[in-house]
Amino acid sequence: MRVLTSRDRCRLLILIAALLWSTSGFFAKAPWFDDWPAESRGVALTFWRSVFAALAVLPFVRRPTFRLAMVPMSLSFTAMTYSCLVAMVWGSETTTIWLQYVGPAWVAIAGLIGLGDRPRRSDALMIMLALAGIAVIVVMESLSSGESIVAGPVGLALFSGLMYTGVVLSIRHMRGVDVAWLGLVNHGASVILLAPLVIGQAPLPHGYQWLALALFGSMQLAVPYMIFAWALREVESNEAALITLIEPIMVPVWTFLAWRHHPEYEFPRWWTFVGASLIAMGFIWRYGIAVKLSRVKQRPPGEENAMP
Repeated sequence: MRVLTSRDRCRLLILIAALLWSTSGFFAKAPWFDDWPAESRGVALTFWRSVFAALAVLPFVRRPTFRLAMVPMSLSFTAMTYSCLVAMVWGSETTTIWLQYVGPAWVAIAGLIGLGDRPRRSDALMIMLALAGIAVIVVMESLSSGESIVAGPVGLALFSGLMYTGVVLSIRHMRGVDVAWLGLVNHGASVILLAPLVIGQAPLPHGYQWLALALFGSMQLAVPYMIFAWALREVESNEAALITLIEPIMVPVWTFLAWRHHPEYEFPRWWTFVGASLIAMGFIWRYGIAVKLSRVKQRPPGEENAMP
């Protein structure tokens, strides 16, 4: 029987983190919150999730500090989580998570205009496939609805992916900063910024809703981010990116298994699967195939034929 190495355990932790992240649609579509008005449900879920996420990471904070990059990071994080959850509540959780998942492609594009690291050649195909996937989803959603979708769930999901870029670019300026502290800053900023939209404007949670929100904030958001950050110490980011592809794949699975009999449940349309497949192919190329090809080219002559 093969003994798990430290790196194997870290890979398993990343998988667990991705599976926990993938429960976002399960909570966003849960009928437990049906008594909340649809127009305020998304922002209320974002606010209360942030409250419990902040409480979950607070005991782990060790080295509080301030960096100017925390300002755009926390603003981008709040906009990202708000637009993502509102899009999930109003529209398809599958479409939302895949459109948000093109965030790394936006990061690469930002590098082309001098924001962040300059993209590699291998990023080009990922960007093209991601944009093709976005085009399929956006065009078909527009044709299906017969109206502009810029301000609708699809537009919000795209905006969420763009805000992911702001979070990543900001964090890259804060290497070495306590991960739990960064989490507390992000969640705390979300609570402060969204409180005026929720307190006195949306119904207070009651009964079992408190438990659901506590799990949403801690087990779906706070805990997996800390697990992921810890596991990255022994797993390369390329490999981690491939493992976390399980998140957008599993989001619609959990929702289907839990809420398929709910009157408001809607099975993803065919174009969502096509667009998601193009986006996934881009990730597999960039973080899997391209990385392996690069390593082969970097090997000394004859090494590829050597016995392991």
